Amino acid sequence: MFLKPVFIPGYHDLGFRNPDVITPNIDALATEGVIFTNNYVQSVCTPSRHALLTGRYPHRSAMQNLVIMSNQARCTGLGYKFLPEYLKDLGYSTHAVGKWHVGYCREECLPTHRGFDSFFGLYDGDGYYWNHTSTVIPGAFDWNNSTGVYLEARGIHSEDLGAERLTAILDGQNAKEPFFLYFSPQNPHTPSQPQAEFLNLYPENRYPDIRRKYLGLVSGLDRMVGGIVDGLKRNGLMNNTYIIFVSDNGADPEEGLNDPFRGGKGSLFEGGTKSASFIYSPLLNKAGYENNGLMHITDWMPTILKLAGGSIPEGEQLDGIDQSDMVKNGKASQRKKMVYSIDREADKFAPLTGEIAVRWVIHNAPPVLV
Repeated sequence: MFLKPVFIPGYHDLGFRNPDVITPNIDALATEGVIFTNNYVQSVCTPSRHALLTGRYPHRSAMQNLVIMSNQARCTGLGYKFLPEYLKDLGYSTHAVGKWHVGYCREECLPTHRGFDSFFGLYDGDGYYWNHTSTVIPGAFDWNNSTGVYLEARGIHSEDLGAERLTAILDGQNAKEPFFLYFSPQNPHTPSQPQAEFLNLYPENRYPDIRRKYLGLVSGLDRMVGGIVDGLKRNGLMNNTYIIFVSDNGADPEEGLNDPFRGGKGSLFEGGTKSASFIYSPLLNKAGYENNGLMHITDWMPTILKLAGGSIPEGEQLDGIDQSDMVKNGKASQRKKMVYSIDREADKFAPLTGEIAVRWVIHNAPPVLV
């Protein structure tokens, strides 16, 4: 069994919603699987990753304040058990490829100390795509493998590095043994540096430069997804696989589109928190439709564990809810209320628009927002 969250673009930046965007591999998986129209995430990267990997609301675990900055000595609390640790208890091998961004200030915070057997990618929130240096700390190099800094990455685009590692994992996987691959690609994050073959898919006379570069990265991501699908099929893994796509926040309005919703990255409006997400698997009992059930990114942890044949031990007090019956069988959502975020620590950071928001559903009435 193969379970793969992957972080992808804004709500309206995939071909199955916007024909201007060239993402044939993603479109095929989405339309043949289950598209979730009410799957919510946090408004920025680090809190979403924390919520996915721990099943806990960021505001209940001191991870709600924007993202971890390059010069900050913090990470997700070491007392919180990560999703891959639970999966290893079930006999899974676990691999992470791409962006980490839940803390790397000490060795115990690194992916290989938090349940992953291997890691290949960048620890920080962003970086240059070819030389892999920080956008914040001049000259600081950030591409790593399981044992340390991987200087051999210099001069190779992040897409190509990721694609090569993904192929190696899939080609080395025994089809009889379960594994979990957490793929969190760098693109389409700024600084936007697409490869020419994807940039040229979007004509200069039709798109502003910033939008054109962004879409080039989206289409580059699509090729990586196609490589994953090919690898699964080539190695006889697809028939016992769940592929899960979840964007970690809305797109920056200067680059991406979150239509028809208001706001974008950093905002608690729908454009910043409603996720472009879907699941594909031959194991689904109902597929080829859009599911409108309410779901939060914290739900994926208990849901994935249930799909993998396990469950969260009693007493863990997670915020996530097992939604496996909704995901696999098309049943009703088990979630009736949700906290977008609670963040009142304005002494640390300037308040964001909509810094507190909750939602609940009453007797099938329209949702109430406060």
